Amino acid sequence: MNNSRIDFFREAAPYIDKHRGKIFVIAFAGEVIECAEFSQLIQDIAILSALGTQVVLVHGARPQIDATLEKLDHEIQVVDDMRISDDVTLQVAKEAIGALRVEIENQLSHALSTPPVINESLGVLSGNFITAQPLGIHNGTDFQHTGTVRKINAKLIKQLTNSGSIVLLSSLGFSPSGEAFNLRFEDVASFAAKSLQADKLIFLHTDPATTTIDVDLQELDEFIEEHQAQTKLLNHIKTAMQNGVERVHLISTETTDGLLLELYTRDGIGTMFNASQYENIRPAKIDDVSGIIDLIEPLEAKGVLIKRSREQLELEIENFIVIERDKKIIACTALYTHPENAIGELACLAVHADYKGGSRGDRLLRHVSQKGLKQSLRQILVLTTQSTDWFIERGFVLGVIDDLPEQKKSLYNFQRNSKILLKPIGIRT
Repeated sequence: MNNSRIDFFREAAPYIDKHRGKIFVIAFAGEVIECAEFSQLIQDIAILSALGTQVVLVHGARPQIDATLEKLDHEIQVVDDMRISDDVTLQVAKEAIGALRVEIENQLSHALSTPPVINESLGVLSGNFITAQPLGIHNGTDFQHTGTVRKINAKLIKQLTNSGSIVLLSSLGFSPSGEAFNLRFEDVASFAAKSLQADKLIFLHTDPATTTIDVDLQELDEFIEEHQAQTKLLNHIKTAMQNGVERVHLISTETTDGLLLELYTRDGIGTMFNASQYENIRPAKIDDVSGIIDLIEPLEAKGVLIKRSREQLELEIENFIVIERDKKIIACTALYTHPENAIGELACLAVHADYKGGSRGDRLLRHVSQKGLKQSLRQILVLTTQSTDWFIERGFVLGVIDDLPEQKKSLYNFQRNSKILLKPIGIRT
């Protein structure tokens, strides 16, 4: 058997366990449904469900609605990225969304009953899960039958996903009085993710793949500025995160097997956005020295970290990055660059004992990698005596003294006998 398949299975195993029972909201536009890769994507979603993940799908229908309106020679009206849904447009939307829902259900039902997925407990269910209300009049524009999500029947959806079913939500909602409203699928997806307390909100798109990278909420505006071709979708992601969705993934359908690679490999293949309401990752300031000392002193006493004086920390503070929670430094690390070798040395990685288990070490490692990427570094170097396994689990490999930059070779402490670990930069941890 091909060793690469075995390696993939070994790498995927902890993620299979980690994702089992978790709720993922997966959203895709009408353009994704029309792309050549959609059938394979449906197969991958079926595999995701068969592996124990609770899946809620949300689909759009913009290009299908537009195509029918053009055939009818009916005006397509969009104001501020929001469609005006008159009587004709609403009727077209109902027909287009209904047809797409049947097509998606048909393809998913087939995928769920085809090897290697076959599982009689799995199915796909859709229905009237969304209560909507009219968007109304904004700046003088009456959006008529265009609406916004008022409520989602989260209790029923959870019951269905707990039983192993995939739930399919469409961009159509109804008021208690029976009126139908055309909705944006992005709004349905983010509202569903928040209401269901989903572990992930995943947007699939047809644009060329962006760099595999992690972006924190405070970095999102800069990321949007750098990726203007995706501004509309990124703004939806920003709104979702500001409304309480903690983690959003953006995956291109142009990446073969992108959904499974993003979710079941260490390095991922898409863009992941993180939001934290209470914690901030940022460059350290001189005022943080006392907090860093309080954090690292217990580890220095155990020999995990090399002892640093206050004076040394003050001189090197610009190399440090910290995670602050409610004005308390709860994690830190430092990046020392060796530009002549295109190597960045990660040092002094520490997380407060009360905050372990929240992937804060991973966040700092990602942040350092991305900072190094912007500085054209090619590798991250770590010297460690007691955390070798942790770094190896995150893609580092053992090195030798000759791998060190010349400056580090001369300073290497043979008595301490630290392990030398290296990892190509820009790969997700």
